[in-house]
Amino acid sequence: MFSVVIPLYNKEDCVLKTLNSVLCQTYHDFEIIVVDDGSTDNSLISVSSINDDRMRVFSKPNGGPSSARNFGIKESKGDYIAFIDADDLWSPDFLFEMKRLISDYPDADIYGFNYGIIEQGKPVVKETACFRGYVSDKWDCFPLFYCSSACCCNADAIRKVGGFDERIFYGEDLDVWYRLLLNGRGVLDSRIMAYYFKDANNSLTQHSMPLEKHLPYFMEKYEEARQANADFRKFFDEQMVYRLYPYLFDNKYRKEALRLSKMIDYSLLKSSMSFRMNHPYIYRFLKNIRKSDMD
Repeated sequence: MFSVVIPLYNKEDCVLKTLNSVLCQTYHDFEIIVVDDGSTDNSLISVSSINDDRMRVFSKPNGGPSSARNFGIKESKGDYIAFIDADDLWSPDFLFEMKRLISDYPDADIYGFNYGIIEQGKPVVKETACFRGYVSDKWDCFPLFYCSSACCCNADAIRKVGGFDERIFYGEDLDVWYRLLLNGRGVLDSRIMAYYFKDANNSLTQHSMPLEKHLPYFMEKYEEARQANADFRKFFDEQMVYRLYPYLFDNKYRKEALRLSKMIDYSLLKSSMSFRMNHPYIYRFLKNIRKSDMD
């Protein structure tokens, strides 16, 4: 059985669409665990309007997405736990195809599909090569990777790595996927089976998230893994460049972002990444010139 965990915070306008996309699955052996994380709108009232024996609803004080997902994991009864955010959608065959994926590749801790992005009401599809199976190179599978609303984890495995880090509010899902992949195997399927709404009304963005709640702030927890695995270090450090770069323009976080940027091993990255972090204003200026020339 699947346990479907849905963290909920102020999504009254879209949570019913999300729930319907789960309740209408062609595969029926699942439970739904909705964890209301202290919503201040009518999200809980909207969810309570649905009467379905497969769904359990819990309320807790606001603690962030990691806290809500951990609560759902604790309450889950299934052998596999799938996550979907309360403003995203699944294709009707998501769980059916996920069941097939697990049956075909049982020796994995995390399974993921490709996903489409809905931006300003229009779908944006990432171009990816057809792929289905175990990921032989865990840290070189872009543009495919794991998205919180398009993946499923072995319940025992995610509990073994400690679940979600409740200190992290942005990038918290990647933190878990990294730990699962460092300790076990992953499976990917390039078919689009979920849709992520990029412009949902209260989605957290990197530009508004305090650095101390963002994944790069906790880089040091990966020091041992980075030193032991050069492929992971290259992959991880590249992601940290992208995530830290915007904070170099914020006077409140610039000093801390510079401190964290010194932990990055630029010897494994493209030279442009080192230039980006060491000369952010020049890099942005040159990038804007290039963009204007292309326009």
